[in-house]
Amino acid sequence: MLEGNCYFAVGDLAIFSTIQIVQFVVRFTQERRYWHHDRRRSFGWCFTHSWWGMIGMLSQLRIAGSAMLISRPEPTKPILIAETVLQGIGLSFLLFEVSLILLRSGQSGRTGPGNSRHPTHLRFTLHFFRFPAIISMILILVGRTINIRACTIIGVVGIVAFVLTLALVWCVVLGLVAKSHELLPVAGQRAVLVVLASLPFLTLRAAYFLLAEYPSKYEGVGEYAKFMGEVELMMELIAVVLLIVARTVVEPLWAALPETTLF
Repeated sequence: MLEGNCYFAVGDLAIFSTIQIVQFVVRFTQERRYWHHDRRRSFGWCFTHSWWGMIGMLSQLRIAGSAMLISRPEPTKPILIAETVLQGIGLSFLLFEVSLILLRSGQSGRTGPGNSRHPTHLRFTLHFFRFPAIISMILILVGRTINIRACTIIGVVGIVAFVLTLALVWCVVLGLVAKSHELLPVAGQRAVLVVLASLPFLTLRAAYFLLAEYPSKYEGVGEYAKFMGEVELMMELIAVVLLIVARTVVEPLWAALPETTLF
């Protein structure tokens, strides 16, 4: 069993190291070409936004978690708690990436800061749902890692808040799909559809993470925990790949730059 966990961690490490490299190349090329930030474009800022983007941060967290499991084949309680925290924060980063791609869909075909086609209330909503996403995840992690009754209640509140946040994300994406043909060019419409395609996998990934809040219900099922870990990884990988594709669709690496200026 320990050897199997080590092999799983090594595979996890290899996969997310590859994802980190791919997403960095994609993001760096996009930042150099499109640059939607107010500060002046430079190599340093392009590197920063690319290496520490949401998918990049997720990959680095997964690499760190895998490295901890490889270094300690028999993980202690602190390591398991750290792994749980990394898993939860990484899930929040996926929701953040959904928000950023949908915001970027309003700027598809344009360069420079601003220039969004999205109405103000939609931009506000896309920025807003990041806050309940991270706050609810913090509450879940507190409830999961601190074994006292008050923290357990806090964890339940976090689960409810996270589920409601995920429902809000679904509503926003479905509403944007319905209106995208009126608001967005073809590239933006396609990016929104790819984000929609990623949501079922992201939802399943979140569901498996939340089910881990109640491990006692699954005791005695044998390989169930290993199965859950494999399914979580598969759902996350599919969601990550689709989100990278969505970002590539909204800001193609190969298309001619639009005529709008960068500064």
